[in-house]
Formats: sequence, C-alpha cells, structure tokens
Amino acid sequence: MDRKNILSEGFFDKIRRAFGLSTSQEKILKKDKEVQAGIKDMNDRVERIEKILQKRFKKIGIDKKIKLSKYTVNDFLKK
Repeated sequence: MDRKNILSEGFFDKIRRAFGLSTSQEKILKKDKEVQAGIKDMNDRVERIEKILQKRFKKIGIDKKIKLSKYTVNDFLKK
C-alpha cells in the first residue's frame, strides 16, 4: 500500500466531501485567484521543505534526492 495514495485519496476526498461542492462550484474555485495564490504559496513551502531535507540528508551522509509532489486545486476537488 502506497502512503501517497492513502493521503491523496483519503485526506483530500474528505476535504471535498466536507465542503459538499457541486461541479459548478468546483469550476469557480479552480479559477479563484486567492485559491490559486494559496496553492502557489503552499507549493513554495513544499520546495523549501525539499531544500531543507536535502541539506539535512547531506549532513548525515544520505545521497538521496528529495522530491515532494506539488499541489493543484484538483487535489482538493477529486471525486
């Protein structure tokens, strides 16, 4: 069982269901500038975490490349 699938399928589906959005409401959210800016901010923070983890891994002798997935509005509106 893949942890990424558990998080994306379970967590984001619960958020979508909690809001009870219709298809037209989802389209409005996808185009909302504040929502897009929030997701961009969240992705910037994900990049920052990647860099921090990469530095820490190098310090302790692990040469593994860290790559976290970026988010989109659809991640929160999956059906």
